[in-house]
Order: sequence, then C-alpha cells, then structure tokens
Amino acid sequence: MTSDATAPANRPALRWLDALVVALIAGVSLAALEAEQVSYITSTWSNMLPILPTTAWAACKVWLFWGVTAWLATAAVRIIDPTLDRTDTLLAGLILPWIVAWITANILGPLGLFRVWVIWPLLGLLAFWIRRTRTPPVTIERAPWPPGAKLAFAAFLLQAPAALVLQLGSPVPPFMDIFATPAAAQRIVTFGRYLPFNNDPYGYWDAASQLPGLETFYAFLAIGSGTSLAVLAETAFIVPTTALLFFGTYRLGRAVAGDLAGGYAALTLFATMLLHVLPYMHGRSSAFVPAAIGMAFCLDRDRNATRLVVGALALATSVASHAIIGMFAMVTVAGEVLCWLLGGGFALGFSGVALLAGTTLASFPTIAVGLRLAMPYPVLPVVQLLGVLIIVLSARRMAHVPAREHGRILGWLVAGWVAWVLLTHPPDWMTNNHHQRFPLLVYGGGLGLLLALGREIALLIRRRLDEPGRLSVALRPVAIAIFLGLAIEYFDLKSGWKTYVTDPAAQVAVADLVWKVDYWYPWVLGFAAALATALLARVVPTRLVTYVALALLFFPWRERWVTPSDPGYADPNYHQHAIVESWAYQLEAGKQGYWGNTPDRRWSQSPAEFHLFDVLRAEIAAGRITTDTHIVQLGPYTYLYKDNLLFSVFTGINSDPYITNYKFDWSIAGGRIRSIDEAPARIAEHPPYVAVHQRADPDPSNVDPTPWAVGLEEYVEIFNQDGVRLLRYDPPGARG
Repeated sequence: MTSDATAPANRPALRWLDALVVALIAGVSLAALEAEQVSYITSTWSNMLPILPTTAWAACKVWLFWGVTAWLATAAVRIIDPTLDRTDTLLAGLILPWIVAWITANILGPLGLFRVWVIWPLLGLLAFWIRRTRTPPVTIERAPWPPGAKLAFAAFLLQAPAALVLQLGSPVPPFMDIFATPAAAQRIVTFGRYLPFNNDPYGYWDAASQLPGLETFYAFLAIGSGTSLAVLAETAFIVPTTALLFFGTYRLGRAVAGDLAGGYAALTLFATMLLHVLPYMHGRSSAFVPAAIGMAFCLDRDRNATRLVVGALALATSVASHAIIGMFAMVTVAGEVLCWLLGGGFALGFSGVALLAGTTLASFPTIAVGLRLAMPYPVLPVVQLLGVLIIVLSARRMAHVPAREHGRILGWLVAGWVAWVLLTHPPDWMTNNHHQRFPLLVYGGGLGLLLALGREIALLIRRRLDEPGRLSVALRPVAIAIFLGLAIEYFDLKSGWKTYVTDPAAQVAVADLVWKVDYWYPWVLGFAAALATALLARVVPTRLVTYVALALLFFPWRERWVTPSDPGYADPNYHQHAIVESWAYQLEAGKQGYWGNTPDRRWSQSPAEFHLFDVLRAEIAAGRITTDTHIVQLGPYTYLYKDNLLFSVFTGINSDPYITNYKFDWSIAGGRIRSIDEAPARIAEHPPYVAVHQRADPDPSNVDPTPWAVGLEEYVEIFNQDGVRLLRYDPPGARG
C-alpha cells in the first residue's frame, strides 16, 4: 500500500499502520456478521483433523512438482529472453506448465506416453539444457516491487488462509456438478493414455462440456507428483490457482491501465463471486487464470515477441479449459485488433489477425472434441503445432511494429455508451440485475469509465494525448469486454439462443453463453472500477483510497442496505458478498466438509463404494477393463449432491447411468444418462459389467433400481456390500 515516493525510513512505520488499519476494518466487519456466520468461523476444527494427513501430503507433493516445473519454465524463459521483466518472466513460468501439459497430452497421450517415466526425463533434459547454457537462469533484478504488485500480493494474503483451510478440508472439490473433469483426469492417470474423443467416463454431459485443458493439467499434476487420485491432485491446487488469479488479474490491469490500477483490479476480485466459486476447480472459474495472463500479454502496449507467444498460447489454453470463458477472452482481443484495423493500423492489425488465427489453430483439439469431429491421430497435434508456429511467426512480426494508438475515437464511443448503460441500466439492458447483485462493480465501473473518458477528452483539448502513463488507454479493451457481456444478455432476452440452435445436445453449450456472463461480467467490471480508484488516487492520497476500498469490500453492507430483487439474494455463488462473509463460508466448508447429504462429508463416498473401487482397480490390473470398457450403472434418480456411486471419478472407467424416475432435461441431453426402463434392453446386449446401487435414504425419489436388474443369469457377482453390487459378464463358455 506504499508508493515509490515514500521515504525508506518511513516505510516500516507505514507498514505497521497498514496492518493496524486492516486489522481494525476486519475486526469491525467480523463484529457485524450475523450470528450464524460467526458460528462458521468459531466452529470446531476437530472434524477436519482426520483428513489433514491425506490433503496436506497431497499438497506437498503437488506444490513441489508444480514448483519444479514452474522454476524450470521460468529459467528457460529468462534464457530465451533476458529482456523480459521479472513479473512477466515469473508469470510466464507459472502458466507454462499448464500450457505445455495440454499440448504434450495431445502429442503423447494417444500413444500411451503421458506417464511419469516420460514426464520426469523430459524435465531432466530441460534442466540439463538450462545448466549447459551457463547463464544464471533466474537472476532477478532487485528493484522494489511496484505499488500495484504489492497491493495484489496483499489481496492474495487476505484470501489465502481461508482458501488453504478449504483446500485442506476438501479432498473432493466442494460443489455438486464438478465431477466430470476429475473423472476425465483420473482416466488419463489410470490408463496412462489420453484419447481426446474417448475421455468422458462420467457420462452426464455432452462433449461440448468437456474441458481438455483442465483434464490434462490435473492429470499432469497427479502423474508428476505421484498422486494416485486426480481429484486429490486437483483440490491440492486450490491455493496456487487462487494466487494465479490474483496475479493474472493484476497483470491484465497493469497492461491496460497501469500498475496501480492493476493492483486495484486484483482487489476488486473480492467484489465478484469468483473467489467463492474458484475452489470448485471447474473451468468456468479456473479458465480465468490463463485468460487473464493471455489477455495481459497480448494487450500490453509494449509488444514483446516472447510475451506475445506465451499470451497467445495462454489464450488457447483458456479455450481448452473452458470454451466459453476462453472465447470471451479471444473476442475481447479480437475486438482490439479490429479497432487497430479500423483506425488505420494495418501492419499491426493484420499481424494481430495472424496471431489470433494461430491461437485458434492451437485451440483446435478442443473445438474438435466439443463438436464431436472425431479425427485420427496425429491430426489434432499436427494442427495444434501448426498454430504454435503461426503464433511464433506473427508474434515476431508484431514486436517490430512501431507502437502507436489506433482506433482511439471508436474506443471513446464504446466506453461512453457502456458507462451510460452501467449507470442508468435502461430497459432491455442489464436484465439480470447485476446492478443489484454487484453494486460496487456496476456503479464503480460506470464511474471509472466516465472519469477515464473525461480525462481523455481533457487531454485531447490540451493536445496531450501521448502523455505517458495515461490511464484512459484502458477504455477500449475494458469497454469491449463489458460490451460483450451486455450484448449476449440483450440478444438472449430478445431472441434466445435456442431459437437458432435446435440440437438439444448443443443447446447446453449455447445456453452457457448467458450463464457464463455471470462469471465474465463481474470480473471485467472490476477493471473499470479499478480505473475509478486509480484516478481518484491521483488527487487523494493512495493510502486513504485503499483504506476506503478495503472498508467497502470487508464490511457486509450489501445485505443490509441493498433491497434484494429475488429470494436467493444472499447466495454467494451469484452475488457480491463481503470479505469476512467469504472467510466464513470457506472456513465452514473446510472445517465441516461440503458433502453433507452423502455418506462421507469429505469424499462423498461410502466405505463400501471405496472397496468397490479397489475391486475395479484389480480388474484393470488383470486386463479385463480397458479404455473401451463401459459399466452399466443402475441407480436412483438424484444424481447430484446425494449418495451416488462415483466409480468413474475414482477409477476413470466409463459409466453409463440408467436412473429411476428419469425426466428429460436438456442439460443432460448429450450425455449417456438414460431412463431405468431402457436398462433391461441394454443388459440383454451383455455389457461386460453391471453395477447396481441402492441408496438408503427417505427421499421420495429414491426408488430401488434392483427390479430392473434382469437378465443377469450369465453374470457373476464379484462385489456386494451395503447396497452396492458389481456383476461381471461370465458366460459358461468363457469359464472353461
């Protein structure tokens, strides 16, 4: 919270002042919590102690492995481009393992070579190359970190303790619909093979809902760290993901509006719901990490070839980690490129088009999987590597284009209109009540754009548009990003995406455009709100502005003084909430466990179900179960947040669910879930295994699936415990 102008002798005293003020704000805010929320914080830790040896050991292994890979990547970047500043060198090193894991999985995975005995030797070769260069690879200049970076780091420190408690208390991600990704990652870990068009063991959703960039990265962390369960490696990465989101957001803010605005942008994460949903480790939140770094590196006015290459690859990885979030990031960068072309910057614009074309090709494996365009190996990695080549060539060309401002007037017009919508929210715009759910971001963002636009006009009048450090350079990319969310909501209100997409399986992905605006919109609004605080800090002491911002973020005022528009206004998954409320929610879930309606609050599975997993692993070891094996699973209707048999998550084996009381739902139209009435016909086809799950709870929808388990005369029962049965097809002819 200090500035570079602060005298060194005064800095220790000011740091103590910062700590005292933050502690005072936090104390007052904690005292204002409701009694139930206070109980979340003061509840006992004893329930968490039994799981700590498992989660802490997983964290040590995963963090160590990721740390080694990130250090090697940082060293390599430093050698390749010693001119890159330390912030970008470190960020590139931290995100490259994620990028390389996905690309490597496409190259080696189909060959069965995505294994520990391949990964570690490759890392060893990289270390040997670094050693042979005889250049100190990570020698970082000792200049002090700028104020914005310090503010981003302080913001992370405010969130880290609660995130760590939640991580250590959650061997399974704490949300109900996140199992498809760890199941796909486990499939890679179990079989040592990544098959892009056969990597959905969970079977609930359509192929368009798969997240290859995350699946391969979580598998990479599990394989490299020696963690047998991908789901455990995934949750062990909660705190690092949180750190990457803070620093990626800071770097994007710095790229478009300067260092201090970047620090405030990181701070505005507390006004979104992203920090609450990030521990779910699903792509709809995790993809913001590569998206932020990719946008930051591609939109930075100081165009550097290495930065552009890493940025474009990060954008491609964000598409692979969540197609819609990544697409939003790509469209924002494309909007900036379009402004360059319209503003007469043809050399820069056409180079930007080539860069985005290469990024699209690098994203092609995800596009092919989502559209179910099955292609033989090695088509996907060849296209992907072609995209990487185009990225490198276009980045080198962009780096040599003189830095000029293009399309400035268009940026002013878009920013002015967006500011008007944010501050007045006229009919048919902002129809999802974001101004009530995220008041700090909406009104702060509108004010920020308005102030920056006013400053831009003032500089124009004074003929000083080239003034160094102009905050208003952020107007265009920030306004484009916000306009994207506004336009999607408006179109959905007027026409509806389903009008143009009739395939029920594809409607899931298309409808997600509107749903994911709820994630995208608050995040990009934070950059506009950061403009307001950064501009205010030019006329008011920065420390005072920061204290006021922290007070607004810490104190739980919204639930008391903002009239809710819907009964679920307090749901932290969809609304702004205070920092202390976030602490309460995450501490409660970490200490007590999230999965309260299941046999185990931590794992969501019963001891009998874990014994079944051991039996299935033995079948894999015996060669009877392969990547082609599908197990027909008969179970009750409720398949989320109840006792559901999740062998696909813990073994990676394909599950074909047949459920009682089945009702058609377009969200699962493209998956493999079917009505239990179809099970007898499927069993008559002699699938290799049939699992039957009887759940013991009084829920009226809990119908025993056993009556549909017919035609099993040629099956032998190899497991039966506490309502969980597994039968293997074993005809008399095969027994001999």
